[in-house]
Amino acid sequence: MNGFRRICAVILGMVLLIAGILKIMDPVGSGLVMEEYLKFFHLRFLLGAAKVLACAMAMLESLLGAALMAGVWRKPIALTSAVVLIFFTILTAVLYIAKPAMDCGCFGEAVHLNHAQTFLKNLILDALWCLAFLPFRNPGAPQRIKYVSFSLAAISLVMFLLYSSLSIPLRDYTDFKPGIELEEQPLYFYDASYDYADSLALKGRVMVISAYDPSGIDETKTAGFMALASEKGFTPLLLLASSPDDPGLVNPLLLSGCWFSDRKLLLTLNRSNGGVTYLNDGQVIRKWASRSLPDGEDLDALMQTAPMDCLLGEQNRTRAVFQGFTLYLFAVLLLL
Repeated sequence: MNGFRRICAVILGMVLLIAGILKIMDPVGSGLVMEEYLKFFHLRFLLGAAKVLACAMAMLESLLGAALMAGVWRKPIALTSAVVLIFFTILTAVLYIAKPAMDCGCFGEAVHLNHAQTFLKNLILDALWCLAFLPFRNPGAPQRIKYVSFSLAAISLVMFLLYSSLSIPLRDYTDFKPGIELEEQPLYFYDASYDYADSLALKGRVMVISAYDPSGIDETKTAGFMALASEKGFTPLLLLASSPDDPGLVNPLLLSGCWFSDRKLLLTLNRSNGGVTYLNDGQVIRKWASRSLPDGEDLDALMQTAPMDCLLGEQNRTRAVFQGFTLYLFAVLLLL
C-alpha cells in the first residue's frame, strides 16, 4: 500500500476510533441514543438490549479504527469497514430524508451533528475509504509488530469499556456537566403535592442523589449517605424518576425525604443509578457513581476545599487521564 493510500486509511481509522471511544466512555448515553434508533425503526422489542447493542457497535467501530490505523489484516478489515460505512451511510440517508427529532450520536455527547451534517460526514468517510482501498488490489502486509500493537489497543479498549460500565463517564459532555449553572440548565423536581422545589438545589452545598430506576438503588446505602451528608453540613436531595402516585419499589423511609423528576433528566444529571452530584449555589461541581460514593473523610475534605478548586482539580484530572489514554492508543498503533 503506497504512502497516500496508507494515510487515508489512517485518517479513516482515527475518526472511527475517536467516535468509538467517545461512545464507549458513556455506555448509558449510548444506550439512550440506541433506544431512539430502535423506536424510530419500530424495533421496540429490542429496547431491553439497547445498551448492550450500543456498546457492541461502539466496540466494533473502535476496533475497526484501531485495525485501520495499525494496518493489520488489511483486506478483511477493508471489506468489513466498507460494509460498516455503507450501513452508516444508508442509515443516515434515511434520517436525513425523514428528519426525526433525534441526535445521531456519532460522537457521543461530545459533538452534536444534525442529520445533514451526519450524512455529509459519512460521505466524506466513504470517499476516504475509496482513496485508501480502490482499486482493490493486494494491499500488502504489515510488520508483525503491528499485530502486537493492535492487540494492546484492543485489550485497552475492552478495559476502558469495563471501567466506563462501572463508573460515570471520564469526561462529561452532558447538559449537566461540571461547571454548568442550573440557572442556565434548570433542574426540575417536585414534591408529593406536585409543587416544584427547584430552589432547594440553588442555595448552599447540596448533594443530589439521583435514581432514574428507583427499584434498582441500594436503599440502605442511599439512606446512610443522606444521613452522613446532612451530618457533615450538606443538604441531601433524593430525586426519583417516578411520580408521587407511583413511587416504585422504594422503601417508605426514603420516600419521606425525596422528590420526583423526569427519568431522562436524571440520566443526564448523573449516568449512575443512585449516583451523587455535588452542587454549590446552583453550580455543578463534581459527580460520583453509586459504587464509589464519598465517605466521611471525603465529605470533610470537600467542606474544607473551595468549590471552584474542587471543580477545577477534578476537571484537570479527568482531562489528563482521557488525553493520556487517547495518546497512548495513538502511540501504540502508529509508533510501535
